[in-house]
Amino acid sequence: MRPVSLTVVVTTLLFCSATWVSAKPVSLNLLGRSQAGLYTLIPSEDESRWLRNKGTLVLGTSAPDYAPFDISTGSDYYEGISADYAGLLSQLLKIEIHVNRYSTRLEAIEALKKGEIDMLATSNAYEQEAPQLTFSTRYVIDTPLLVRRIDKPDISGPEGGRLAMLYHYQPVDRVKKIYPNAQLQLYESTLGALSAVTFGQADAYLGDMISTHNLINKNYLNTVYFKALANLDVQGFHFAMLKSNTPLLGLVNSSLALIPESEANAILSRWGVSGIPDTHVQTLEFTQAEQRWIENNPRLKVAVTDDFLPFTFFDEQGTFNGLAADLLERISLSTGLKFEVISVPSVSALVASVTEGKADLMAAITPSNRRLDNLRITKPYLSTPYVLINRKQRHVGATLEQLKGKRVAVIPDGSMATFLAEHHPEVKFVYAQNAAQMLDLLAHGKVEAAITPLISARYLIKQKYASQLKISSTVGKTPAQFSLAVDKNQHDLYSILSKSLARISPEEMDSITHRWRSALVLDNFASKTHYASILKITATAAGVILIAIVWIVYLRRLIHTRSRAERALNDQLAFMRTLIDGTPHPIYVRDKDGRLLICNEGYLHTMGLRHEELIGRTLLELPFNPGQQHVEFHADYQNVMKEGKPLMRDQILKLKDGAQLTIYHWVLPYHASDDKVVGIIGGWIDISERQQLVVQLQDAKEQADQANRAKSDFLTTMSHEIRTPMNAVIGMLELAMKKAEHGVADSESIGVASQAAHGLLELIGDILDVAQIESGNMSLNQQRTHLMTLVQSTARVFEAMAQQKGLLMSFDLDPKINTDVLIDPLRFRQILSNLLSNAVKFTDRGQVRLSVRANQGDDQERLKVSVLVEDSGVGIGADDQLRLFRPFAQVNNRQQPPGGSGLGLMISRQLCEMMGGELTLTSTLGKGTQIKLSLEIVTVLSQKPDVATSEEPVRQLRPLKILVVDDYPPNRRLLAQQLHYLGHYAVEAKEGAQGFKAWRTQPFDLIMTDCAMPVMDGYELTQSIRAEEAAHNLPPILIVGFTANAQIGETERCLAAGMNDCLFKPISLHNLEARLACADLIPIDVSDDKPACTTHKLIDLEPLERLANGDAHTLKHLLEPLISSLEEDMSALLKAFTKHDLPGMSDVAHKVKSGARMVKAQQLVMCCEQLEQACLAPEWSQLAQRVDEQYEAMAQVLELIEVYRV
Repeated sequence: MRPVSLTVVVTTLLFCSATWVSAKPVSLNLLGRSQAGLYTLIPSEDESRWLRNKGTLVLGTSAPDYAPFDISTGSDYYEGISADYAGLLSQLLKIEIHVNRYSTRLEAIEALKKGEIDMLATSNAYEQEAPQLTFSTRYVIDTPLLVRRIDKPDISGPEGGRLAMLYHYQPVDRVKKIYPNAQLQLYESTLGALSAVTFGQADAYLGDMISTHNLINKNYLNTVYFKALANLDVQGFHFAMLKSNTPLLGLVNSSLALIPESEANAILSRWGVSGIPDTHVQTLEFTQAEQRWIENNPRLKVAVTDDFLPFTFFDEQGTFNGLAADLLERISLSTGLKFEVISVPSVSALVASVTEGKADLMAAITPSNRRLDNLRITKPYLSTPYVLINRKQRHVGATLEQLKGKRVAVIPDGSMATFLAEHHPEVKFVYAQNAAQMLDLLAHGKVEAAITPLISARYLIKQKYASQLKISSTVGKTPAQFSLAVDKNQHDLYSILSKSLARISPEEMDSITHRWRSALVLDNFASKTHYASILKITATAAGVILIAIVWIVYLRRLIHTRSRAERALNDQLAFMRTLIDGTPHPIYVRDKDGRLLICNEGYLHTMGLRHEELIGRTLLELPFNPGQQHVEFHADYQNVMKEGKPLMRDQILKLKDGAQLTIYHWVLPYHASDDKVVGIIGGWIDISERQQLVVQLQDAKEQADQANRAKSDFLTTMSHEIRTPMNAVIGMLELAMKKAEHGVADSESIGVASQAAHGLLELIGDILDVAQIESGNMSLNQQRTHLMTLVQSTARVFEAMAQQKGLLMSFDLDPKINTDVLIDPLRFRQILSNLLSNAVKFTDRGQVRLSVRANQGDDQERLKVSVLVEDSGVGIGADDQLRLFRPFAQVNNRQQPPGGSGLGLMISRQLCEMMGGELTLTSTLGKGTQIKLSLEIVTVLSQKPDVATSEEPVRQLRPLKILVVDDYPPNRRLLAQQLHYLGHYAVEAKEGAQGFKAWRTQPFDLIMTDCAMPVMDGYELTQSIRAEEAAHNLPPILIVGFTANAQIGETERCLAAGMNDCLFKPISLHNLEARLACADLIPIDVSDDKPACTTHKLIDLEPLERLANGDAHTLKHLLEPLISSLEEDMSALLKAFTKHDLPGMSDVAHKVKSGARMVKAQQLVMCCEQLEQACLAPEWSQLAQRVDEQYEAMAQVLELIEVYRV
């Protein structure tokens, strides 16, 4: 590895030396510039005795200087504001005061605590954190001020930022409370903190107004500005002393009270405090109209010309700067207005931008008669003389009188152009857009002179033309007066700006302009009478100076050589310091023993410790102990230095506050000039967020794997649960068909198949219930229901089942339930049926007991109902009870084979919770089970039991004339045959338009229509009929939708179209008869109406055989349209696919699906649905596969029903 450069080594040694400096204070002489004068202090006898015994007082201060309060740099004297007050104390108390300066504020405070000093100057809230100290009355007000870069946002906003502060100005906790989003950066000096803002290492600076103003003006820090008062509660600057030193506190306070206000103001003025912006004044007294104008126009556009130094210009970063920028910021501070800068190329464009409404005001303009016609110009904020500028080499005239016939560059429409036209018409005017262009014309010989304001001329000449141009003389008697200007119609804005300028005091205005003045105006009109004397003196002095110059040149060469070397070294050190501190990641340097030599701000911030707590210490000597971590890190350092190889790896870093970071840690050995390892350079990058993302990615992967396993488990379970009853259905029907071929009717096999099919239908219903519950679509339909009737009707069903198994079934029904309540009867019956069914199913001997008790609720309208189902069956083990309410969970019982889907109890508990109740289970293996249902329901006034709970027989209807509208012939023929079987007369229509025509020509009692049809669907048919009825005042006919689309909301869609009811395919004869017998056609939840679940069985002709009463001839007539339709649809499907006709393929799929449901060809139904979905978002490779699957399924079904064609 290459050795580390000398610069790094020297930097390391310089930083290390800070820890080796002796803590011995430096003695300084007090230099107070104020005199006590006429006011004196007469102490008491005790106080006089104390002063005599004391002899001298020791005043403490700390390095570096805190100007203008504490100044001692480069001398043995202590001066400043605090020194002047200390001098007055010395005079008033007639006691000598010595000054000790300590290297840090903490050392000074510690010296005060130990009694090494009597007082500590310039103390504020930072020292007040020490409980042993007390404070004198304040001698200077402390006004906290927030200063930020011009190009940075507000530090108090939600984005925060980097806030720089002197480490002993304010307590850190107090500042963080005011600026919670800011990143606080502490510095050893105010200049270092404010410079960090100036050079982009921090975004804002917090300090007192006096020292801040002093630094900005004396160091010409033009990239920052006063933002506003910081929202800190401070008292001021005091003398700090021990609480036990009561005599001194009284003497100091008495002395400070004698100092008059005039002397206090003189002290402040002496140190340049006059002219500080009055930051207490945030707003001015505006009229209501002006205040409304400010509220409606919070942001104003300001037109400026670029490179109009020093008024308006843009620096290298594109930031608006200059005297006008400072003035606008002061106006913004007092009015709340914000300014957006617009740059224009010329003065004329400046005026045009305001008059044409592109800008609201101009920042720097000189008034003229022509401009006053269109503008309102405020009082001037700066006056400076006009000067004449010539070329140094070709000087043609120092005054306008000497420039007759010569070309002079001026700004058009300005006051100087008017003056020249009136008083010097013999001069040839050349108009320029701005001052910069005038000087450019002069430098290139296109004019002989130029006239511009002095302050601007000096900036521009110094910047570009120092060797070419010079200022020759002043021009005219009236100086250039710079003002703000607005459009003449902007009365409110003019008034606001005028009031803001009037509020700025002359001292404050001088303070604003002081930074932008480089020198005084030259007097080119000195008296010529002293020319000879001056010449003689100059000649004499020239000889002396010439001799001195030879000696000075020699010395300067030596000094310059040394200074250049020192400056290069200092520049290199400053560069390295900036490079280290400017790096956002922590960096540190340790010596061979592991002691810290250098670290950057990032390292201090992460470790949460101060600079003095880390420098010169190893990790093992830090003030907090994170356990084994420091030992491991220290061992890593030693290994790197021993082996001479870098170390780079991920590690866990424990911080002082207990937090942990995952870091990418790198440690490099560095070598001296003799190639020996003398230490290590290290740092790290915080990768905690990346590590967290890796963990989240792993968690997401595990969740995805778990979801995939859950899907596989569900498919496996469903495959088993569906195949088990399907095996019975297919096997028994196969046996029945074989026996039928020999003329034997096997009713037992058909009964077993029917029982298995109903079990499969129950499973499908349970799965749909679970899906509705999990998706949040399950809702309760509360109705007035007679509770006693509902319980008895449900229990009677299972009483017969219990008798068949030889079980005793007893009922204990509380008379209080003989009332009407608001409940969902269907869901309550579902819960109670499941509980009773399980009790009977899993009990072989003994009894099943149903007990229903009721008590009055918290109010008279509520009833607390408790339903208890007990059995003496096989019972449930403890392990089974834990998983019994999970989906597909069943009891492991060898004596009782499993039956059902394992979803009943889970659904019952979910429904119970939706009703606001609770379902609990208690069981002992081999002794029976108790399941308790508890819920609270609302009672209503009793009346006849609700229809929903009664078991009324289906009413017999007179023969009806019914119009059947369906585009699929097999479905249309099946429904017509069902209606004929039930004794009704059916008229068929193959699509909506034909059905509408039939309705208009024939009277019908009822219309049953498919919903999805070509040309005119069922919704359009219904709307057309309803519109016709309304137009001709016809009585409305009953219309029932009959669709295979069993999605949620289909019933509402049918009712919204004007239908009276909606039925779902397929439907049994019993349910069809029941729905026709219902007078108001309210939809009821019939299991046969639910959409059939996909199975592996190809077709099921049992419903058609029942419809045909076993007559083969009738069955043939029922199937013949389906066979013909399938043949046509197969051809139509291929034709549509060849033409890429997506709507045509979708229509064929929908049409075939309807016929497939008629023969329960579930595989074909599934293929149709998949093809319909594929047509919605076509992917031709996938679409071709779906068409092939449907075509093959249609061919299989056609092959099976072809045997019925005669």
